[in-house]
Amino acid sequence: MATFLVLIPPGTKSGDEKARIIRDRFSWIALFVPVLWLLWHRAWLAAALAFAVQALGSAISDHPVFGLTGLGICLAASLLVALEGPSMVVAGLERKGWTVDAAIVADDRATAEEIYYMETPAGEAEARDSAALPASETSARRHAPMLGLVGFKEGR
Repeated sequence: MATFLVLIPPGTKSGDEKARIIRDRFSWIALFVPVLWLLWHRAWLAAALAFAVQALGSAISDHPVFGLTGLGICLAASLLVALEGPSMVVAGLERKGWTVDAAIVADDRATAEEIYYMETPAGEAEARDSAALPASETSARRHAPMLGLVGFKEGR
C-alpha cells in the first residue's frame, strides 16, 4: 500500500479535474539523478542546492584523505532527494496556493483516483465531518496531512 496526496489548485473545490495526485514514496530515479529529478518536477531552488552539495562532495572526493567523505556527501544528498522529493514537490505546490485535499492509501494510482473521485461531494463530507467533531478538532483537521521525514509547518 502507498500513500497518495491529492492537491487542488487555488480557487477550486474538492473533486476538481485539475487535482494533482502525488505518490509519497521513495524514488529510484531521484536516487541516481537527483538534480534532473528535481528540475523535472520544477523544484528549482532544491535542484540548485542539490547541485551545489553534490559539486562540493565531488570536489572533496578528489582529495586523497577525504575521498570517502566526498562520496558520502554525494550519496547523502541523493538519498535525501529520493526520500523527500515528493514532499518537496507538495511543499512547492502549497507555496503556490494549492491545497492538500486528501491523503489516500491505495495499491496504485488508478485506485487512488477512483477512491478520490467516487467519494461523496465535498460539501456534504465537510458538513458531516464538521458536525461530528468538536470545534477544536475541526480547526485541527483543516491543516494538511504531514508525510515524510522533514517536518514542514504544522508538523506532526
